[in-house]
Amino acid sequence: MTNSRMSSTDVVRSTPHVALELTWVSDDYLGRLHPDLRRFAVRRLVDDTVADLEELHAQAEHTVKGERRDGIVEDLTGAAVRRDGDQLVISGQQVMQDWERPLMAELSRIAARSHGDVLEVGFGMGISAGLLQQEGVRSHTIIESNPEVAEAARKWKSEHPDSDIRIVEGRWQDVIETLGEFDGVLFDTYPANEREYEQYVVRDAAYIQHFLPSAAAHMRPGAVLSYYTMEIDSLSRRHQRALLGYFRSIELSVVSGLAPPPDCTYWWADSMAAVAAVR
Repeated sequence: MTNSRMSSTDVVRSTPHVALELTWVSDDYLGRLHPDLRRFAVRRLVDDTVADLEELHAQAEHTVKGERRDGIVEDLTGAAVRRDGDQLVISGQQVMQDWERPLMAELSRIAARSHGDVLEVGFGMGISAGLLQQEGVRSHTIIESNPEVAEAARKWKSEHPDSDIRIVEGRWQDVIETLGEFDGVLFDTYPANEREYEQYVVRDAAYIQHFLPSAAAHMRPGAVLSYYTMEIDSLSRRHQRALLGYFRSIELSVVSGLAPPPDCTYWWADSMAAVAAVR
């Protein structure tokens, strides 16, 4: 009788930089598959993981070292804001920096491509807000939770008297149900506290994941979502599954030539994947 149990030697992969061993602890895993098909599926997944690790090492040749991020000690929703030259700092957190402009240009182009009604979640330094206006949209709704940043958004709005711009102050979780449907959504916020950082940035497939149900509920058929992906040049499988649970298709591009400063605490690579998730 042939033992269909897969041994760990079947799924060991190593490179000059990393070694990966998958330990089989249950005979029931993928038990419905023929052992050869099971072996093929798992080997391919392991090979993909090793390839990702090697690509990450290669990308490190083009990254900045970065700095350690201190924990969020004061909820950013009500914390004082400091505009420090080319960055926005709230409660010691680097919330946004000027190097993001090329990335924001692509995200704004995606969100505004229908030139219809666009929702922007997070005003930040106003980079993407200005770019969305340059793209041309029928209406532009901005949700901003921090009072000081919301006031800056209202001042920015006053500089565009001929545009249909609406500033909604508050957390998106609290105000989005008061809004209608949109043709485009651009999401770029920062965790309000350390609990949100741990759950949404560290544990979830992607920071966008907790926003997806609300986004989908307020988007018209064919509407598109763009957001800050935190992915260098592609999307992880978990990330893709999270998106495809709410959107019918995903379009992917890569923004290159990014130059975060050496002390950036939230990004390090010279590129980032940009997504258009189509409802």
